[in-house]
Amino acid sequence: MPSEYIMYLSILLVGTLAIAGIAVTMIAINNTMEETALKTNMENILQNMAETIHNLLNEGQNQINLGAISINMQRPLTLPQEIQNEAYEIEVVSSENTYSLKATVIKNEDIFVTVSLFIDPSVLTISGTISSLNSSPTIIYVYDGADINISLVD
Repeated sequence: MPSEYIMYLSILLVGTLAIAGIAVTMIAINNTMEETALKTNMENILQNMAETIHNLLNEGQNQINLGAISINMQRPLTLPQEIQNEAYEIEVVSSENTYSLKATVIKNEDIFVTVSLFIDPSVLTISGTISSLNSSPTIIYVYDGADINISLVD
């Protein structure tokens, strides 16, 4: 009789541990999926911004080729204030070979996405930071007759 009791308790314990293991696994999968969705959405936003920057460069170059000596263009951006209930920040990162856009979750800087612009830093200057919490982010293109500057402005 006591051995049956111990056997039933053992089965109950194994079942409880299996359920706990499954629950922990499901929570981990859920957290991973949320982070992946967050990164995917931020990458889509960065790709759209990169396209806007390249369009500004092409439009500016066309005006320069037509003889413009001064250009000032602005492109307002429409950004979601939060992705997966997380605010984020977008900044321009410069390396030796190219500029990149980097989106980082404000509350957790370990979650970030980087998209390369494939623009040589020796050709022009790109700088600035945009917070998703700002209501009117803008990309500004300025050509003063000699230098091209692109700025991300809140």
